[in-house]
Amino acid sequence: MTDVRLEGGVIATGDAQPGDRVIDVTGRIVSPGLVDLHTHIFAGQDLGVDADGVAFPSGTTTMIDTGSAGAHLIGAFRASTLERSTVGIRAFLNIATIGATSILLGGELRAPWYVSEEEAVAAIDAHRDFVVGVKVRASADVGGEHALPALAAARRVADRVGLPLMVHLGPPPVGVDEIADSLREGDILTHAFTGWPGNAVVDDDGRTRPSVARARQRGVLLDIGHGASGFSLEVARRMLAAGQPPDTISTDLHAYSSKTVGDLPQVMSRFLALGMPLGDVLRCTTVTPARAVGLAVGELTPGSRADVTVLELVDADVEYADGFGATIRASRELRAVQTFLGGQQVYERGSA
Repeated sequence: MTDVRLEGGVIATGDAQPGDRVIDVTGRIVSPGLVDLHTHIFAGQDLGVDADGVAFPSGTTTMIDTGSAGAHLIGAFRASTLERSTVGIRAFLNIATIGATSILLGGELRAPWYVSEEEAVAAIDAHRDFVVGVKVRASADVGGEHALPALAAARRVADRVGLPLMVHLGPPPVGVDEIADSLREGDILTHAFTGWPGNAVVDDDGRTRPSVARARQRGVLLDIGHGASGFSLEVARRMLAAGQPPDTISTDLHAYSSKTVGDLPQVMSRFLALGMPLGDVLRCTTVTPARAVGLAVGELTPGSRADVTVLELVDADVEYADGFGATIRASRELRAVQTFLGGQQVYERGSA
């Protein structure tokens, strides 16, 4: 055990001084502020949830929006969300200029004229202060026959701007092998543990697909992106049994997934129930996602930003669902107790 000192908005060294506020966190977990690598927080958009409202009660201090906005809406995202929220926010730009405008009415890639490489590059250049990558939802339900060309366009844009590419894994086509083979070091496969028949990271015999294993060897990251249909408990069991845990654990929280997902600590609790060590789960929600998008958060080292979460691992008889009808019972659940952003307390459980 050690003390964590917050001073001047950063993690500091030294003992408590007269007049300091001292918080006793005995029996609790002091973690860097949680980083959720996959969210949809575009205020006023069909998918969007309130960033501050969902972040702080879950111990989250950094949220990455993944493709809610494309080139023609990234300015609106900045005005409606980035400039009006307290939580740290970054974004992946959707390769489609209209972004993920309405997942209920049709995918943004079904109208191929909205996929503009030049507009995407110009938008990223104009918003480099918070755009951290390129996103494409390369699956049949989003783009049909246009999904594969959109994947190729997103690949070219990511290469031109020198930022990571995040690809959503969904129902085929496009196939998981095609996606995995297109990814390079630092890129991210999200919904990596989804359970779409014939298009999962494990084959029918439960073995990790060779294309996925090769991608991981190249430095490709596997992100959970739980969402409404982005996570399968059975695929997770098989990947963990094969020694292939996720690199990052995220929610894919949006207006239509919130009841299934819960919050980030509840997604983390699913992995504890699956037998993943607590330390590994914490790394998947702090330092690893922060480094994936080039942010200097997610650590409790002296001089780093004082984003801190106090968690409690409580005894609880709970049942969690995945996106494919399966459930898992757990005897423990992670819950956020306090959240500090830049050294300022922004949440305390039970307070008004």
